[in-house]
Amino acid sequence: MTGAQALILIPPALLFERTSHDQQDWLLFAGVCTGIAILSSIVGNGLWNQMSRLLPLTMVGQMILFETLFALLYGFLWERRLPTAFEVVAMGLVTASVLSCLAAHRPAVRSVQAITTCHE
Repeated sequence: MTGAQALILIPPALLFERTSHDQQDWLLFAGVCTGIAILSSIVGNGLWNQMSRLLPLTMVGQMILFETLFALLYGFLWERRLPTAFEVVAMGLVTASVLSCLAAHRPAVRSVQAITTCHE
């Protein structure tokens, strides 16, 4: 899909751009689009499918946290700035909510040990 979007964006870019691009610029553009298509679309989709098979259904939606955090990281890198205090607190709270959900889904070690010692 990323490749198709890139192809759709080429005509408007050529119409509205006043500067010309040499062959190296177009090769870089094609390389970035190809890299994003392979890494994000194919590899990312494969990892997401594997994760959704391994986790309980109630946890799959929580994993979108990583997509959000990495999007924020890329945004901060793009803007060449650190997050504000409010942004750090918000990211921490969202991460804490997912970690608490993970903890709720983890089987209690004590109860498992108690069950196994009772049956011995």
